[in-house]
Amino acid sequence: MTLLSSIAARSWAEVLQAPDDVQLALFRQAAARPSGDDVKTGFRAFAADLLARGLIDMGEYVTILGGTALVCLKPGPQGRFHDMRTGHEVGELAAIYSRAKYGGVEDIRYLARCLVDYLYAELDDPCSKWTALFQDAKASGDCVVMMTTGWRNVPSTANVLYDIVVEAVNLRLAHLALPTIINVKLPRLAPPCEHYANLSLEEREQVNLIQDHVIPAENFYRWSGVHVIFGDDVLVTGSTADKVLQESLRNGAKSFRALYPVAIDPRVALTDATVEDRLNSVVIAHQLDDALAQLLSAPGYQPILRTLRLVLGEGNREALAAFLPKVPAPTWLGLYKAALGNEFLAQAQCAPSLVLLRSYLSRLGLLDDAGRAAL
Repeated sequence: MTLLSSIAARSWAEVLQAPDDVQLALFRQAAARPSGDDVKTGFRAFAADLLARGLIDMGEYVTILGGTALVCLKPGPQGRFHDMRTGHEVGELAAIYSRAKYGGVEDIRYLARCLVDYLYAELDDPCSKWTALFQDAKASGDCVVMMTTGWRNVPSTANVLYDIVVEAVNLRLAHLALPTIINVKLPRLAPPCEHYANLSLEEREQVNLIQDHVIPAENFYRWSGVHVIFGDDVLVTGSTADKVLQESLRNGAKSFRALYPVAIDPRVALTDATVEDRLNSVVIAHQLDDALAQLLSAPGYQPILRTLRLVLGEGNREALAAFLPKVPAPTWLGLYKAALGNEFLAQAQCAPSLVLLRSYLSRLGLLDDAGRAAL
């Protein structure tokens, strides 16, 4: 048994005792073939350690376990973020990302265009790994599926983002006579974790075990070869993507890739549970202000789970009544329907705000005395 094949029986932490050249050789072998065993034995933490010691760069780190990220960010002073490749501050991108996390229509479209442009360029390159994926799938009669974060009646930014991406990329694939991507919706049966962005790696892993995504099992892969692409809006700790990788490959997926518009430096992300929330809050903070009102007033806005928690949470309850007239009533109706569909009325921290919102919508004639909206 080689050292690489025996790691599954032990731990990547043990490899840290080997000379640097051996560690790098084993890293590159493992990075070239994503494995569920590597998730269990600590490959991500091992790769982060290599990055911290300057033995690999951020681009190499992102590629582990099938990953691709368009931009890698590192937090700097005064809450600013910098591009790890150029060192330049990326205030505009951070602002776009912050608004997108709460459903900013044009901001999600911007991130979608970035992903679509990247995939179009890859598909135009006959030697790219993405071209190889779809050509191999065509030759073998296989399917390519897109999975995003699990959802329960109300989408996350990632769900909306990759709906746009898949639709656009499928046009290109069809013109190239390659298999189009099947957009698979992962359900979430238990209510989602309220403060996920603030959880540590260990806490995220525990949440993922008990109440996160319901991932297709063996029967999904029985009749055709399936290649999985997992799409998320950011790579932070990697716990969600790694769970999908582990379950997909264990149940029979032929390959796995993960795609992100943004990744955060793991030397920070794996030790500082607040970094994701700081990025989310660059523009849209934890308050009902003009920036949020403008975002919610955009044509085509659709409810996002994170926004429901912001506007209906107990921390903003006293400010809600004065904030309601700043946002179009149809948007509030959509948010109200989404919240009730996700059982927010049963949550003590949200129920009083929903009672206030129902009264407001009733006064405007958008709900009747029984709380019903016109169909």
